[in-house]
Amino acid sequence: MRRCPRCGHPTRADRMVKGFGRECAVQLGLVGRSVDVGHEGPDLLDVLRDQTDDACDGADRPADR
Repeated sequence: MRRCPRCGHPTRADRMVKGFGRECAVQLGLVGRSVDVGHEGPDLLDVLRDQTDDACDGADRPADR
């Protein structure tokens, strides 16, 4: 854990961006415009992986006939 020089909050070293905590880096314009909100629960890839009944092997595509 390291302290962000801007806000002083402890941040994991692997989550720091150019020496700043992730949220401070976003506010300083060092990364994209979205702040890490700590998403919990399944994301889209988890939902798609659970839908095994719609597995495509490519045989149903018209271009492959």
